Amino acid sequence: MKPVTAMASAIFTVTGALLCAVSLQALAAEPGLGQREFNTRCAMCHGTSARGDGWMAENLIRRPPSLRHLKKNNGGVFPREQLARTIDGRISIKAHGPSEMPAWGTIYKSAIATAAGGPRGVREEDEINISYRIQALIEYLATQQD
Repeated sequence: MKPVTAMASAIFTVTGALLCAVSLQALAAEPGLGQREFNTRCAMCHGTSARGDGWMAENLIRRPPSLRHLKKNNGGVFPREQLARTIDGRISIKAHGPSEMPAWGTIYKSAIATAAGGPRGVREEDEINISYRIQALIEYLATQQD
């Protein structure tokens, strides 16, 4: 296995474990966090109803997809892990080509570093915070399926 592939696999495994660990905690601690994250981070492109009709949509090269059919388009199973990787975006998948969607994992990490007073290495609590926010967003999107 190539070093980059092994690293990507390890990161996805850790991210998956963290998502499972924080899933119930995220919902219990802040039930409105996912909706706030969506309204703040996603609605400008995906629209307030998650149908791909946000105010920025017409300015993008490719129109953002509706997020209301993720479960339907995945054989009736809501694609939590794939969605987590897409939202996080820190490991690009070359076969998918370039993405206009921001790498929210990087943005969250930068915001944490700024709040802490400057750049710092990856810390476990930072990754947990990032996973917590992404998981809350995913749980919100799960409630928006048609």
